[in-house]
Amino acid sequence: MRGNFQTDGWKVGFHTWSFASLPLESALKHIRNVGFTEVEINADKIHLDPRVFPRSKLSSIRSLINDLGLHPNSVHAPIDGVDLSAQSTDIKSRSIELLEKTLEYCRAIDCPILVVHPNHSESISLGYEVMKKNSIENLRVVVKKAEDLGVKIAIENMIDMKRERFGSRVSDLKEIIRSVGSPYLGICFDSGHANLLAASSDISIYNEIIDAGEYLWTLHIHDNDGSGDQHLPPGDGSIDWSLVIRALREADYKGIFMMEIQERGDPDSLAERCLRIATEIIQA
Repeated sequence: MRGNFQTDGWKVGFHTWSFASLPLESALKHIRNVGFTEVEINADKIHLDPRVFPRSKLSSIRSLINDLGLHPNSVHAPIDGVDLSAQSTDIKSRSIELLEKTLEYCRAIDCPILVVHPNHSESISLGYEVMKKNSIENLRVVVKKAEDLGVKIAIENMIDMKRERFGSRVSDLKEIIRSVGSPYLGICFDSGHANLLAASSDISIYNEIIDAGEYLWTLHIHDNDGSGDQHLPPGDGSIDWSLVIRALREADYKGIFMMEIQERGDPDSLAERCLRIATEIIQA
């Protein structure tokens, strides 16, 4: 294993989604062998999703993470079947229950942050105001569980190429945070999602990061060409990474430079390339 990787005050982390084809244990070992010490664990239908990962194995995963010298910066909450903006009482109940279970999983492996989508694209048809109302009401319930467990929730800016989805702007996320009124609620800024919004409007990634300010707890770093959510390594799309780094510095970001790259080709080579790219763009 290589030593701890850190540059310019930020540790660089990697997402187990890049090793989606492997079991969680193997994914963690591969990520550590590349040189990362910070990890975000996927919990959407794979890896740490309570629907597929037995609760009885949590202690062994925590031990493995410790033995590898990894730090579980965050867990990405389930997305499939989860919609905090849904009108359906059944969907709301199932969504809250699953997120609460995932928070318990975070606590069991000593992970401090659960990344949560404030809604699902299936609720866009309900309209902006209904999505906002439902997201806030249901996040209040989930955050109470987070407070009880001592795990923070970072809500993520969503994909929106038509400027009609609540939760796509940092200002939307700040409205949720202020309405819920809990110190356990912050922001996960997704660079790729913001780039899709910027491609169809006059909104800039730089301004969105600055607007997040003190609420910015973690990141999802990836690139795209503005046409879709491609989850490419930085530099393979149209994002101006010099502006991203400048904004993060001006926002006094203290968290992890967490890369969320879709698995493609040889995942080990991909991870090594991403580590090299992160070094270059941060130190440029």
